[in-house]
Amino acid sequence: MTPLITAHRGYSQLAPENTMPAFELAIENQADLIELDVQETQDHELVVLHDSHLMRLAGCDLNLWDLTMAELTNLDVGQWFGDDFKNTRIPSLASVMDLAKDRVKLNLELKIHGHEQKLGSQVVELIHKKNWQQNCVVSSLDFDILQQVRTLDPELTVGPVIPPSRPEYPDFEVDFYSIHFTLATPDRVERVHAEGKTIHVWTVNQASDMQHMIELGVDNIITDQPLVLKDWLNKPNK
Repeated sequence: MTPLITAHRGYSQLAPENTMPAFELAIENQADLIELDVQETQDHELVVLHDSHLMRLAGCDLNLWDLTMAELTNLDVGQWFGDDFKNTRIPSLASVMDLAKDRVKLNLELKIHGHEQKLGSQVVELIHKKNWQQNCVVSSLDFDILQQVRTLDPELTVGPVIPPSRPEYPDFEVDFYSIHFTLATPDRVERVHAEGKTIHVWTVNQASDMQHMIELGVDNIITDQPLVLKDWLNKPNK
């Protein structure tokens, strides 16, 4: 079985993570899915951004939850990566969906910063508004927000993100598990498949780790380097 390729925060090896240039490059290099991070702004809008604090990506000592959508989209989150990406902006989730429509599926990872009020309901509402039910999956480290999404729309494909620091699994029905690749074992993959679920592994960037995950039979490999993984999957006698 050949695993699907998910571009982690877009093609984040070649462009600033979670930005339109990174997403466009992932699409051009034929990723099957793009994983991106979704957060709620002060005015309850949905933006695509991993960090809740803006220092690493925008050089500002500010918290995302204190800023409106308009204020966030004025920030430059590209210059840290290189001058070619100066003035790259934080995208809204709606704009990313418009870019990706009919081109690539999305893995929407919902990030919790503790100040959100409408994150789950807004995401489900937007998925329905854009008619994206069959073209996205929803994941999160936070089981409560994931269960909320499951309750709001039981037909959506949802899965928990499982890190090495907290290898726990939810007690409600999910469709897939997104685990750190170091947690993937033959037994775990077999058990997940026996449950009729799929297993995604993150974040796999080394060829030897890619090969190991392929041999384990995982269903989806999340990587910063989707083209490297695609070339490796196409390699004879890999």
